[in-house]
Amino acid sequence: MRRILYGILAVLTLGSANAAVIERLEAAVNNQLILKSDLSKFRKTIALRAQLDPLFNGTAIAAEGANASDKTILEFLIDERIILQQFQMPDTEVEQEINSIQANNHISREQLKQAIGAQGFRFEDYFDLIRIGAAKRNLIDREIRTKVTVSDDDVKNYYYGTYSKGKEAPQAYQVQIITQKDAVKISTALKEVNSGKDFAEVAKKYSDDSTSETGGELGTFTDEQMNKNIRTELKKLKVGETSKVLGNAKSKFFFIRLASVKTGDDQRLKAVSDQLRGQLASGEYQRQLQLWLERQRQTAYIRHAGDAPAAGLPKGP
Repeated sequence: MRRILYGILAVLTLGSANAAVIERLEAAVNNQLILKSDLSKFRKTIALRAQLDPLFNGTAIAAEGANASDKTILEFLIDERIILQQFQMPDTEVEQEINSIQANNHISREQLKQAIGAQGFRFEDYFDLIRIGAAKRNLIDREIRTKVTVSDDDVKNYYYGTYSKGKEAPQAYQVQIITQKDAVKISTALKEVNSGKDFAEVAKKYSDDSTSETGGELGTFTDEQMNKNIRTELKKLKVGETSKVLGNAKSKFFFIRLASVKTGDDQRLKAVSDQLRGQLASGEYQRQLQLWLERQRQTAYIRHAGDAPAAGLPKGP
């Protein structure tokens, strides 16, 4: 029969009758204990954990850091014990992980220990977190990764429903351009455009830029994507209007036409889609992790310090 004593686990007897608590039992997860010192160790090794734990960064407890409450840390460690029990990593496998890290970085064990010590951590802490990181990666690979998918529609829905909601959409400007080193030719080209000739045809005839093949199509740009001087000139134009001749003989003469103006949501979505996809995937990983942990907690034996004794178990002293 499993017997768990809650409250004070050990005391240090001083020279007098006084005694100071040096350890305390906080919880039990199946056959493993979580002690008060484990909470303290968690706080001291947060920076190292952020480097080695694949499921730590981006979580609420990571944001709270050392300021997280004992209760929050305890629940995190309970979940971690469950993962370690389901995906056991014996010392030999942890050693293999560390040997691989050393080989990839071309360093010896002693050099690795020195690097860890320089950050203020013990090699034992590093060893434990390598074990934890490896167990969590196994969990990801075997139970979570196949359940996480982020489609293009998911990204669009998140962008329009959350990310850009309430934000003013930037304007995007479709621009055409004609360039020329020859001042006479650029003036002639502008006169033809102003006389009503098709801009694209004039571009093919006069422009020495590579865009001449596509009728001077330069592209569609938001404010932040344009040169300040170009943006200033462009904002003077109405759709369909053409600027005066700009530039000089050294940089080339040119003039631009504002072909159309539209909201820049498509451009902005394209620019941030990878970032949003990563955020959504990270959130889905955390959601799938919580679902997995909830299922495991239903069958695990978990008791916190101060819980009433389970039926059939003797009370602690």
